[in-house]
Amino acid sequence: MSASAAIETPSPGRGSLQLAVFEIAWIFLIFFLFAGSLPPDVGESHYLVKAKHYWQPTWCVGDLFLESHDAHGMFSWTFGWVTRFCSLSATAWIGRLVIWLGLAWSWRRLSWVVAPRPLVSLLSAGLMLFFLRNFHVAGEWIVGGVEAKGFAYVLVFLALEAIARNQWRAALLLAGAAGAFHVLVGGWTAVAIGLAWPMPAGDRPRLSSLLPAAAGGLILALPGIVPAIALNWGVPKDVAGEAARIYVFERLNHHLVYHLFPPLFISRFQILLIAWAALVWALRREPLLGRVERVVAGAVAIAFVGLLIDQVFVLLVNAAQMTALAAQLTFAPAMRFYWFRMSDSLVPVGVSLAIVVGLLRLESSRPALAAWLQVVAILVAGANLADVGFWRFKQRLPPAILQPRPTADSWPRSWLSQEHPAEPGAVTAEQWYRDWQAVCRWVATQTSADAMFLTPREQQTFKWYAGRAEVVNWKDIPQDARGLVEWKKRYDEVYPRDHDHNRHDLAAFSDAALVALAQKYRAQYIVVDHTRAERRIGLPLLYPSFREENRSFGVYRVPQPPQP
Repeated sequence: MSASAAIETPSPGRGSLQLAVFEIAWIFLIFFLFAGSLPPDVGESHYLVKAKHYWQPTWCVGDLFLESHDAHGMFSWTFGWVTRFCSLSATAWIGRLVIWLGLAWSWRRLSWVVAPRPLVSLLSAGLMLFFLRNFHVAGEWIVGGVEAKGFAYVLVFLALEAIARNQWRAALLLAGAAGAFHVLVGGWTAVAIGLAWPMPAGDRPRLSSLLPAAAGGLILALPGIVPAIALNWGVPKDVAGEAARIYVFERLNHHLVYHLFPPLFISRFQILLIAWAALVWALRREPLLGRVERVVAGAVAIAFVGLLIDQVFVLLVNAAQMTALAAQLTFAPAMRFYWFRMSDSLVPVGVSLAIVVGLLRLESSRPALAAWLQVVAILVAGANLADVGFWRFKQRLPPAILQPRPTADSWPRSWLSQEHPAEPGAVTAEQWYRDWQAVCRWVATQTSADAMFLTPREQQTFKWYAGRAEVVNWKDIPQDARGLVEWKKRYDEVYPRDHDHNRHDLAAFSDAALVALAQKYRAQYIVVDHTRAERRIGLPLLYPSFREENRSFGVYRVPQPPQP
């Protein structure tokens, strides 16, 4: 039997249980090596504090983000209860264990159905991570911290496996279930499946036979759809429009606005897209892989629609047909749907599966070349993991600490080029992290549970470590329209966009202005980052008692106005 024929006729039971467990365990290990940084990851400090507040509403009471509308209720409901019994860090590790095992299991099933050969799923998983990390255009990822989309992608992989087996009804139901956890991941997967169905194929089911499954998938997705629709319920049109503009063009343009993406990101994704198209054409006679690649093509078509919307926006603004603000208000509602999310994730999936299928097919005609190419593929996947490990060893801090770049040495480029070398005696990222944990521990033990804080700009983990509400921060953006507009108002007030405030943070305000700002938002305390402050704060200092106790941070009490 030829390699091509073997690839076409996999059996669901092919491979022993011991082999399946072995492969899943190794894929899990690959995912751990890739994403096993200290918690919190960049999204965990956002998702898990929201889930904790969902189950314990008195925790961080008064926080704008936590008390805003919950757009991922299914995630909070099904997993957030763990926070009642475990710390946030322990919850993160439990969630990672569950998600990574689910992804390893579902990926092994998907890879085995198109390339039924022992250990091939390990290679395809490593290649998928390489392409995801190095060729995305809009910042999408699959294997990472604990977020709603991690659970959703487990179901997406199962849906793709069902498509490969020509089980379209099951795929639609699985996509609907994914939408319950993350409405955009599941929803765009369902759309991509719908776009794949009309593509020429003689073995697709009749459209009428798919309608009940489509309806069932829609019903399964309702726990994700209803909260998403409710974000703008009862909101005036002008408020909803401004919220969409803020969301798209000010807060998340790095995910949503194509013409603002770095040219390098665009170029490398185009290269990947060309490679994907060439592989699909070369392997067009592989029916199981071909069905999966049709769904990938559907995801590319979705991204193309997003690109067209973006370019019409650019054309109208450049031609002076609309002012930039008017164009943003007009186009933002359509541009906020993450048009590039599924192409970012599914094209790497399609390329990695095509590579391993191509290697198996090449074995029958040119075994020596296939063996050398397999070695190259293994080296590429291994080098990617080694590179991740190198940077993690270089700065052994949680990603949620490094992402805001609180110090000059907290970004990889400066580690290599010394573009921003630290001044003699400057606080390093590791010292900053230790001091941040120390000040948060003091806050957690020495202030009341309902206290409100003004916090430094370059952080997103105050609630994670201190367990106290804060007026605003950059990462924790509400999803509902009213909350989003209020977030923008607060952020612009607390962190003005000028040189002095960017450089000196909260210390750029005078003492009187700080007190007025804190009193406006009922904050009783102010946490100041002394690594950025160059003046002495005149407010009552509560912590630290001695400078040597904490070089980086101070906690100041806000004088309260006299009660009438």
